[in-house]
Amino acid sequence: MTSLTWFRAGAWCWILTGAGHLLGDIYLRTAGGDSAIDAQMRAHTLDLMGIQRTYYQLMMSFSLAMGVAVMFVGILLLQLARHASELRPLAALALAMSALSLAMSIWLDPPPPIILFTLACACFGLSWRAAPDRQEALR
Repeated sequence: MTSLTWFRAGAWCWILTGAGHLLGDIYLRTAGGDSAIDAQMRAHTLDLMGIQRTYYQLMMSFSLAMGVAVMFVGILLLQLARHASELRPLAALALAMSALSLAMSIWLDPPPPIILFTLACACFGLSWRAAPDRQEALR
């Protein structure tokens, strides 16, 4: 496989992670989630710069925004790869982002993001390895 193909596969791992996060949030809310915890979070408010929000609203807002952001990072990576004159530096950045996300996922998350960020790391690492470095490109 080419460097670009590996890179695209890694980007799709990010898209799937974000989409899975969004779908998981939506499913948990429609399936009822943990009603005791949800009730406690709804019962406690917080004043944020003059606006009252419950802890439930804040948690849902951050969670949904995270899913959207992760999904769009993957889309952005696909677009950057399409227009990159050199893929190696971009693959290194994507590998670093994925490795950091993997470390946080191992610490805090269930298996799906751990699996997808592991795959993303492998894909971006293989993309970096397969991409010509600057010296080879100049030859």
